[in-house]
Amino acid sequence: MCARKILKIFIVGLLTSGCSDVAEKFRNQYNPSRAVVDQGGSNVISTGNACSLDDRDAKEDAEKTAEYHLRGILGSGSRYVIQTQAVSRYTRGDQICYEASAIAIPK
Repeated sequence: MCARKILKIFIVGLLTSGCSDVAEKFRNQYNPSRAVVDQGGSNVISTGNACSLDDRDAKEDAEKTAEYHLRGILGSGSRYVIQTQAVSRYTRGDQICYEASAIAIPK
């Protein structure tokens, strides 16, 4: 009986650890660090990075990350309009990665 429990625990542990690499490969990844250029007032440029297996998802997530960082700095007021733009594209293993910038333009 005890040997059967140990065998079950071993098999479950083996199965869960074997799937983690595959799940990591398909998960979108974000870079939580902020890169900000403050040019005074609300004239701020923020960048964001994201990686995904899908090109469109990586680009959209990088732009959303840059916009999120910018809103974290300036707040969510209606004094400005945010423009995002993909700056660079690169690959990391099987994933496609983008770096995007967001800029707040005063209304």
